[in-house]
Amino acid sequence: MKRILLLLFICATTFATTAAFAQDRSSSSSKERRERVEAAKVAFLTDKMELTSEQAQKFWPLYNEYETKRRELLKAYRSGYRQDVEELTEQEAKARIDGMFTTRERELALEQEYAAKYIRVISNKQLIKLYRGERDFTKLLLQRLDDSRASK
Repeated sequence: MKRILLLLFICATTFATTAAFAQDRSSSSSKERRERVEAAKVAFLTDKMELTSEQAQKFWPLYNEYETKRRELLKAYRSGYRQDVEELTEQEAKARIDGMFTTRERELALEQEYAAKYIRVISNKQLIKLYRGERDFTKLLLQRLDDSRASK
């Protein structure tokens, strides 16, 4: 019963957020689509991890903070490399590869930092379910994308 109430609460909250964004005429359809995907991800992962309402209240702000930092890290890496690969010198290509590995190391350090924070809120088993759930959600999105492309 608690899980049902929790999912209803999360869906209502994400629906309200999505509705608010949808009312903003300046927001693009891609932003709205991203919001819908994020709302679906929250519901999907909450169910997979079997979060209690108390855990969800503490976990999701941490997760959102992690995702924001991760996106910023990847954006910073990508913003420095707009040049076509064919136009790179070998030295520039090596610098890009080195930057890629540095970014991956930073991403891993960030993930380890937040895993330690998550463990204060959720169990180790739930953390494993989070990682599996993220992979499953990505697979689900890719499958739906393939299905929508096939039906066109």
